[in-house]
Amino acid sequence: MGAIADSRLRLIKGLIRTLPHASLRSLELALGLTRDAPLVEVRDLIGAELEFRHVKEAVFAPFLPLFQRREDNINGVEFEGWILDNIWATLEAREPEIYQQARYALRGWRDEDPVPVPFFRLVTSGAALCREHPEDIQRAKPRKDDVAEIAEFANYLDMHRILRTALARLGDFMGRIDAEKAAALRLMFKDACALDEESGYRFLEVLFANLDDGARIIKFVATVSDRPNDRFLASSELADFGERILDVIEERLRDLKSVMGNGKTAVDLGTAGARVSQCLGQLQSFEHYIELSRDGPWGKRVADGHKVIAELVEMQLKSAERVLTDALPMKSERVYGRMKREVPRYEQPAKPEIIERAKCMLAFVREIRATAQAGGYASLHAKTMQGLEAAMDTYFEEMLGLANGEDPIDADKAMAAFEVVTDLMEALCGEEKGQVGRRRIASSDLYKPRAA
Repeated sequence: MGAIADSRLRLIKGLIRTLPHASLRSLELALGLTRDAPLVEVRDLIGAELEFRHVKEAVFAPFLPLFQRREDNINGVEFEGWILDNIWATLEAREPEIYQQARYALRGWRDEDPVPVPFFRLVTSGAALCREHPEDIQRAKPRKDDVAEIAEFANYLDMHRILRTALARLGDFMGRIDAEKAAALRLMFKDACALDEESGYRFLEVLFANLDDGARIIKFVATVSDRPNDRFLASSELADFGERILDVIEERLRDLKSVMGNGKTAVDLGTAGARVSQCLGQLQSFEHYIELSRDGPWGKRVADGHKVIAELVEMQLKSAERVLTDALPMKSERVYGRMKREVPRYEQPAKPEIIERAKCMLAFVREIRATAQAGGYASLHAKTMQGLEAAMDTYFEEMLGLANGEDPIDADKAMAAFEVVTDLMEALCGEEKGQVGRRRIASSDLYKPRAA
């Protein structure tokens, strides 16, 4: 008899199965060195549950993303987690021999090795189980659509051999698609379509679920369709992939309009550059792989997206120098006679919110640099970058002249001004330029005593 009664052990085992993976790992580490008999039994239960989940994830690896919400917010097929959990628990009870074989195979399996045969056998058994005994898969309080959802997941499981082959080459397919790769991808798609009339769509749906950037599925859709035009594809059974992506792009552009049209929203503007780059990259997926017509169902939407992005970005670029001037105020100082020059007004610094907005604006300008050519605003962007960098260099050199000069200077206020301008340099040009500026400040005469 163990240190814990069997009835309590079953309760603990049930509780452990409800805990998330991270919590189980933390508990396993916390109990790692214990010698207390009851705690050792709990630790063994945790280890068995972790292995149980690890084997499940390896066996059903191609399908795991179908049970997770996408981070890019593009709609996709999403099954509820209880389906996979119940299939796996039932397989453990009904196919204990194959389950043990899968456990042993996984312990010595490496990514470059062939997929162990027990994995295939378990998935095949899982599909049969969904069709022949759906009542064993249903949750404790079944709903009327549970059986249909279980049956639909079985249709996905039928493609597991094709999908493992395709996903093993996913990184290869993400590069340039030559004739050999295109032929291989089309053959896999054809094999999937042979299962039933919806399986080609399901095949692409699983590929889509395994892509971090969902817009890249357009490459696969276009390849299996032999690079069609947008009119053909928009009326085909695969049109849903393009529609989903275009809907998300248009929604993001509406959000960008509200953010970038608000001149006082600094923090949001700081993240807008990444959103602009993301939208442009997704629009390019259509332009690279589909023949778009100007008045076509997708060509027009892509063109409208480019127009919105160009207008929003140009509006920000044209106001960038003014925003920087507000953050680095200057004043006129008489040099000789009627001659004047502009010098930093460091004694009266800009308000923190103005400085923060300038920092976010410069971060935005830097972020969109890589996509400026694709966005159609490369010339304005280059001119704006040059003007901003020159303005900051001028301000910095003037401040450095004051720091190294003989006239009295408020060192603390001057240092605060230096911190502002170096932070802005870093936001626009990167960490290296900021570090160079800080080294020059450290070697200046800012804090050295001055003659009375």
